[in-house]
Amino acid sequence: MNILDKVKSYREEENRLKWEGTFADYLNIIKERPEVAQTAHSRVYNMVKSAGVEERDGQKMYEFFGQEIFGLETAIERLVEEYFHPAARRLDVRKRILLLMGPVSGGKSTIVTLLKRGLEQFSRTDEGAVFAIKGCPMHEDPLHLIPHHLRNDFYEEYGIRIEGSLSPLNTMRLEQEYDGRIENVMIERITFSEDKRVGIGTFTPSDPKSQDIADLTGSIDFSTIGEFGSESDPRAYRFDGELNKANRGMMEFQEML
Repeated sequence: MNILDKVKSYREEENRLKWEGTFADYLNIIKERPEVAQTAHSRVYNMVKSAGVEERDGQKMYEFFGQEIFGLETAIERLVEEYFHPAARRLDVRKRILLLMGPVSGGKSTIVTLLKRGLEQFSRTDEGAVFAIKGCPMHEDPLHLIPHHLRNDFYEEYGIRIEGSLSPLNTMRLEQEYDGRIENVMIERITFSEDKRVGIGTFTPSDPKSQDIADLTGSIDFSTIGEFGSESDPRAYRFDGELNKANRGMMEFQEML
């Protein structure tokens, strides 16, 4: 197969991965495949585990890292079993930032790169599929559409716990575009891509003394205030910060200390 055939094959694969439907259609999907609604930590843990785990002399060896990382088996086991595994189970460790410390050329950047590239590929599989509210700049979880007072009922029916609230932007869109009918809200499948700024972000501070927080969180677009009437209108906000784009996936902060 020459390069043009491979490009064509990749394009066909991209088209195959595209999916779009209503929230009602999405509920049918998660009823058959609850793993679609997994959290970001759970997705990373399942990605690592799906590559294969072998135990040697009481030490777990993860094939996901096996081709690139050598001599760090104990550290990697702690990373997976003491951070990602309990975080995937929604324990409090999921609220912490994972800090990798070590000497130069110690494998820190390689580990992060493997996780980011792995997530890009895993989101293209059925096991790692990710769905989001269509048109949302932060790729918001569609389950946020379920009202808080109905989430216990949702858990009893689907066995899935929902965390987080619907963003102000999508709350406004729900009322204005869908007349409050959550079942009609359009949902799409997304694939993570650091290059396209979807689900994976990287932040390197240029100057700690003058760094603009907007690089992380986005900012108000003052040019739209005349159109929308107020800077508090969610449509007047630019969701272009790295944290906005990394939502649902992974965010890397480089040289934070």
